[in-house]
Amino acid sequence: MKILLVSPFLPFPGVPHAGGKLLHYLLSILSKRHSVHMVTRYYPGEERHFPDLRRELSGLDVVPADGPVESSSLISILRTVRSYIHLARKADVAARRERFDLCQVENTETGYFWGPPPGLPAALTCTDIIAKPAFRRFEGSHGLKRVASFAAWKVKYALERRAVSRYRTVFTLSEEDREWANRLYPEARIRVLHYPGGIDQIGLPRQEVPGRVLFVGALQRPQNIQYLRHLAEKVWPRVRWEIPDAELHVVGGGLPGKEQELLSGIPGVRLTGFVENLELEYKSASVFAAPILSGGGVIVKILDAMAAGVPVVTTSYGNEVIRAEAGKDILVADSPEDFARALVMLLKDPEIRNIVSEGGHRHLAENFSEERLIRTLEASYRELIDDSVKP
Repeated sequence: MKILLVSPFLPFPGVPHAGGKLLHYLLSILSKRHSVHMVTRYYPGEERHFPDLRRELSGLDVVPADGPVESSSLISILRTVRSYIHLARKADVAARRERFDLCQVENTETGYFWGPPPGLPAALTCTDIIAKPAFRRFEGSHGLKRVASFAAWKVKYALERRAVSRYRTVFTLSEEDREWANRLYPEARIRVLHYPGGIDQIGLPRQEVPGRVLFVGALQRPQNIQYLRHLAEKVWPRVRWEIPDAELHVVGGGLPGKEQELLSGIPGVRLTGFVENLELEYKSASVFAAPILSGGGVIVKILDAMAAGVPVVTTSYGNEVIRAEAGKDILVADSPEDFARALVMLLKDPEIRNIVSEGGHRHLAENFSEERLIRTLEASYRELIDDSVKP
């Protein structure tokens, strides 16, 4: 098939965010089976990846963007909106210039700004059901914050509803998100893509550092900063009380200077910034911490930790999309006290670490495989093509 792929970001090896990593993996699958023409935004400095992509693709159209949006900056928001408008125009030109069998569009924001022309079968990937965490923040807010949270939820729900309504098939990345999408957008046809974990790992051996707890996240994102501060300020002191030489190893770029100063003053917290090889970080950790407080799409870093053989401690929100067996494949704790107890137990007991590590790895192999992903993709594409030829 000849596929038009429209993306808000450039996929390449080592891309420093989960969405780009999943798209790079998807492209590696599609380009082996189909002819793929991509229309995408790119950030400054990413031009060096164009030659490799052009060798993999049948065509590449690009739109410059200033970089990840800064939610606190109106100028950054307006520039991001402008880049999406330019992306939509470029996608229109590509769709008119060539004949495609179908179109695959990545991310809700892209689907909001661009809809496929009539007659072109199209699927939208909602990496997150963005109305879900917005609704949860509204539910958990009080006073004036509740009014603001309600407005934010309604805006995100309207944006997502418009995007979903433009596509015949919508992919989510978890059963949990499919259930939410079915409730919020009952007219949509929802399919689930179960991406495997560790898709960019090469199988390096475990070199566990005793007492090391790993946190990974893109730290320019306010949500990840919130999770990290919760872990460092409310959980970590309890861990250090029990294990004075424990180390919280924080990996991720983009952390604002004010936050760096605050967190670096907490005993046992080590900020590494951005690192090229995340697999080395996973393979050196004793335990992986994912204190997810509001939920979103699939938590890729949890899957990557499981793939690397690292036992995971997360919250109910963190496990809702993974759906591992709590206490066997993963440890689930929602209060700071329980989260700290789970970390301490794993750090102190290598036998329990091994049990949870093996259970997580087994759960990953059974439920998140490349074969399952390919079957879902190909069946969904055939479904789209069949719909387009029906009278």
